[in-house]
Amino acid sequence: MAQAGAASRARTAAGLSIPLIVFMAGAIVMVLELVGSRLLAPFFGNSLFVWTSLIGVMLGFMAVGGYLGGRLADRHLSRSTLFWILTAASISISVIALTERPLLEMLADDADLRIAAVLSAAVLFAVPSMLLGAVSPYSQRLQLHALSDSGATLGSLYALSTFGSIVGTFAAGFWLIATVGSHELIGWLAGGVLALALIVIRPLVPRRLAAVAAALVLVLVALLASRGYDGAFDTQYDRYFIGESVESETGRAVVTLARDDHSIESATYRDTGDPYLLDYYVYYDLALAILPDLDRTLLIGGGAFSYPRHQLATHPGSSADVVEIDPDLVAVARTHFALEDDPRLSVIIEDGRTFLNRAEGPYSAILIDAFKSAASVPYQLTTVESMRHCYRLLEDDGLVVMNIIASAQGPGSRFLWAEVGTLRAVFPQVEVFAVYDTDAPGEIQNIAVIAGKSDTVDLLGAIEDVAPGLAVRRIKTPSDMTDLPVLTDDFAPVDQYLMDL
Repeated sequence: MAQAGAASRARTAAGLSIPLIVFMAGAIVMVLELVGSRLLAPFFGNSLFVWTSLIGVMLGFMAVGGYLGGRLADRHLSRSTLFWILTAASISISVIALTERPLLEMLADDADLRIAAVLSAAVLFAVPSMLLGAVSPYSQRLQLHALSDSGATLGSLYALSTFGSIVGTFAAGFWLIATVGSHELIGWLAGGVLALALIVIRPLVPRRLAAVAAALVLVLVALLASRGYDGAFDTQYDRYFIGESVESETGRAVVTLARDDHSIESATYRDTGDPYLLDYYVYYDLALAILPDLDRTLLIGGGAFSYPRHQLATHPGSSADVVEIDPDLVAVARTHFALEDDPRLSVIIEDGRTFLNRAEGPYSAILIDAFKSAASVPYQLTTVESMRHCYRLLEDDGLVVMNIIASAQGPGSRFLWAEVGTLRAVFPQVEVFAVYDTDAPGEIQNIAVIAGKSDTVDLLGAIEDVAPGLAVRRIKTPSDMTDLPVLTDDFAPVDQYLMDL
């Protein structure tokens, strides 16, 4: 009787392990997909192309894995084979953590964005997606081997896999990535899949034990490698890097905030905590200088809050509302970039567009600094509908100023001139200035756009009076960019325009 009871418990445990494996595999593959967007973002942005590449590649190879898993189950059905599938999946996930940075740096070098994003997703995620895709059909066939109610079994396991995917999606998006960090999470995912392999089969004969040991070593190396990303952190919305550089003119250390290896979003001086002024800030200063009565400004995109702190220091009688979508960045600005409470500074945690939809003015100026990366622009802030809200919120002589990363001519200028055309559909006066060099119109650089609500105040004349050295950097719309359609909530091919940058 005792032997019969032990056998019964063993069968029950074996029967429960398959649903657990199906559930967890569904969860892990979705976490892996969301983590993948964080790995690719520093090199390709967080654009529609990145998500399209990840979703398409991973779904495609999961389908291949599903087909191969079903075929394999028909020919070699055993828990041992499922063990090897899971062990191989664990190893392939660990390999992502160990190879992603050099691979992405190589693939991002002067490549078409769409091709590079697809290749990157395929190189990193094809094998783990295929192996994890094979788990569900193979597990279903194992469960059917022991049970007669095949329809109910298949339906239940399919539902478990889907439910696991739902749980993995919410867990990664709402908690795991921002808490654990994307690189370390890759290591934990590999460890989780290896744990599933250990659940599948007992005992561990020498060959299996060697495979588990090798996979475990890779998991540990992957976890250790994640500690090498000093200054990198994940939030609910993006992946950021805190770094340090030296100002060439003074030799002073500057603490920087960035989303990639080649640009800076905000910075402060390490010794004093004072804001480091990025070059394009001079056009924000210019706009504030030509306003007759600067009172209240709205800044969309806070970052480390360098510019609003600068505004309040240079215009102590003014106030600033700063809209920042990411609450974690506000905490980072306080701990690393000397942001302090100021009764003149109001911080609103919200998407910039949803704030515009419901906000009440008036504002003297609206500064849009949310276009932080040339590869990922929040399209909802670019449209004619959002510009109409800006118009509504401004005082009669108010200004909108935005910083755009683009070239002044050529394919890389399409988004710039589409945005300028959109502004001109709402504002009577719009002027465009190269921040750096007007003699190299094909070069990618920061470009400042200033739009005036008043149709009676000469905007360009006011700029020439206050800052003639900046006014000479004015650039005109190229003849081949005058017919670009206005960007709307319904039609805004922003990612397609940015592809040429």
